Amino acid sequence: MLMLADSSSVSVVEPYMPVFFVSFVVTLCLTPLMRYLAIRYGVVDEPDGYRKIHVRPVAYLGGVATFLGWLAGILVSTVIRPPVHDPSMVTAAQVPPGIIFGAGTVMLFGLFDDVYGLAPRLKLLGQFLGAGLLYFLSVTRQGLIGPRIDLANMIVEPLVRHHLIMNFPALLPNTYMSVASIFSALVTVVVIMGACNALNLLDGMDGLCSGVTSIMSIGYLLLSVYLAAHGLSSVSITALNPARITISMALLGSVLGFLPFNFNPASIFMGDTGSMFLGFVCGAMILLFGNDGIFRWFLASVIIFGLPLLDTLLAMVRRKLAGRPIFSPDAGHFHHFLLRRGLSVKKAALLSYFIAIVFVGFAFVIVLIPTMMAMALYMVLFAWLVIVAFKIGMVSWSPKSSAAMAPPSATQAGSVISAPPLASATGTDTPPPAALDKKASDSTTSSRPQIV
Repeated sequence: MLMLADSSSVSVVEPYMPVFFVSFVVTLCLTPLMRYLAIRYGVVDEPDGYRKIHVRPVAYLGGVATFLGWLAGILVSTVIRPPVHDPSMVTAAQVPPGIIFGAGTVMLFGLFDDVYGLAPRLKLLGQFLGAGLLYFLSVTRQGLIGPRIDLANMIVEPLVRHHLIMNFPALLPNTYMSVASIFSALVTVVVIMGACNALNLLDGMDGLCSGVTSIMSIGYLLLSVYLAAHGLSSVSITALNPARITISMALLGSVLGFLPFNFNPASIFMGDTGSMFLGFVCGAMILLFGNDGIFRWFLASVIIFGLPLLDTLLAMVRRKLAGRPIFSPDAGHFHHFLLRRGLSVKKAALLSYFIAIVFVGFAFVIVLIPTMMAMALYMVLFAWLVIVAFKIGMVSWSPKSSAAMAPPSATQAGSVISAPPLASATGTDTPPPAALDKKASDSTTSSRPQIV
């Protein structure tokens, strides 16, 4: 990481600091206002004593403040003029319009879900629309930025170069352009929807999603600065350098402005508004690193997103082995596992932050070694993590062992709330089981919920 602190890196990132400051201050100021509005209009998250580990209703709408802070930073970037001596940074940051409109669309669908409640398929529709806006409003070449055929090129070109396949781009240029565009569109949809749902699943504990996202945004920022400072981006799309720095800087400022209110004990949650929005921006960053057409950068950006990605993949495997739908909810996520092992909410969050930092470190190892070695390292790392998940009990071959992770039925809800696994695992951060029963009954009988 020391190479990222040299003079060239500092000179690249310094002009963009106003983006961070504006995003941070706007989010910091708007979060208490959103909390007030959420309490006034009853937009709160009720505890369930099972998957939701908080014991009192907590205000929502933190995601609105996070989005507005991020958007303010993006708007400030339009007046920033990077140093002229750097040929890749001679103009103001050109953030793809598809990212801005796509993020806004996903945020609005999340907001409707937090306020009124949406069916899962409608939330997926919002994510799909956001991915479509990102794709169609961000085509590459001729001055515009976004995922077009570069996502296909980063896979095809190395195979052609090593004579593993025919040179289809040269032999069938028109056909290749059509197929590559369709492939890039599919990758865009998969990455965006996958990232949105991964962070949505991760957002199950005070300060977890916002803290992990802040670490991932630092990783994206460092990778962006490294590529820009060392001239490693493709010549045809060097405009991506200021865009990537701007987006990651705005993301970092917004989540750090929200984190003090969201860390345990949280006084406000980001809700689906925030988790889906943050997932969209992280997915957009992954796609932007794929626009260089260099698989190593794309792989590094995926590994930075490693913790929510791995948690989601393990959840799907766990539910499949248990004979349940892969999208059904359960209490077997990584943070649930840490709480059942006796960690407090604060300690579980801090351990998750450390693991996220480890993933960022592995991403930069992959950046600095040849692509084939990077792929081998990635496969070994992923295999080890999966094996460890089985060994420590996060995933089991036995459906019976996964039964405890299934959501309670309506007739079981009362008994599950008083069950000890999650209630006692949170240590001093939550009341004892008896208090859980009392709070649960209070929240169902009181017409005006008590807000943290």
